[in-house]
Amino acid sequence: MAGIDPVTAVKVGGSIVKGVGGYKAGQAGSKSAMATAEYNRMLTEINAKMQTDKGLIERAIGERNAQDVAEQASYNAFVLERQAEEVQLQNDFDFFVAERQVDIFTAQKRARWGASGVTMRGSPAVVALADAHAGAMNLANVQQRGLQAVSRVEQAAEMTRYQGKVAYNNMMQSAFMRNYASDIQRANIINEGSVNYYQNALKAYQAQAQGTQALIGGFTDAAMAGAQGYADAGGTFDFDWGSGASSTSLGYDPFSSMGFDDWLVQGGASGGSYNGFSKDMSGLEMGASGLQLK
Repeated sequence: MAGIDPVTAVKVGGSIVKGVGGYKAGQAGSKSAMATAEYNRMLTEINAKMQTDKGLIERAIGERNAQDVAEQASYNAFVLERQAEEVQLQNDFDFFVAERQVDIFTAQKRARWGASGVTMRGSPAVVALADAHAGAMNLANVQQRGLQAVSRVEQAAEMTRYQGKVAYNNMMQSAFMRNYASDIQRANIINEGSVNYYQNALKAYQAQAQGTQALIGGFTDAAMAGAQGYADAGGTFDFDWGSGASSTSLGYDPFSSMGFDDWLVQGGASGGSYNGFSKDMSGLEMGASGLQLK
């Protein structure tokens, strides 16, 4: 059997080295892309967690502030209600004093009239009636002013309570909306992270596929170079093309000196048809001594 010349050996070795180098480069690129994808995913998870915490904290602070405002409004309304009670008590006292003053004034006038011999007929009666009417009007005025003062304070208390409820509701809604906006931002972060992870994973797959393709291409080129060198050296590929069920295997080891596995070509024939050789047959033809390179 003819040997392989050094040029062919160099071609074979170069093809294999090229294939192995491409495979290693593809594996390194794949690992790098996956490492980037995992790192970005970790950052995405951290950012999403921080965004969630931010939304919860902002909502908790907003709700607490709203509760403080409501409590402050309730306390202010309570203070105003106490003031209204004090105003009512002062009004009752003022009315009592005014009423006593009217009674004293009327009694004193009647005593002086009686001491002077004036009877309650005619003009004195009219004067006394007028004095009584004036005293009653004065008492009504005192009572009315007191009721108005109490009403103003009570209305202020109700308004304070209402404003507190409005402020509480607004602040609660604001806290909820801030939390909702934080949830939307968190969803955007997760979506962007998922897209980034998918893109890097795709790069890793493509790099790995390219490396595998380079490895297969290198070994294929090496095999074809070895076969070409073997044929150039005068070697042929003999196959049994008989009609029996037997099969013929032709194998040789041109790369054993380079530390690679034997290259084995196996074929099978049945009824004159060949169906076991998976390589490209376009470069082979049937010669006088069997199947050989064109």
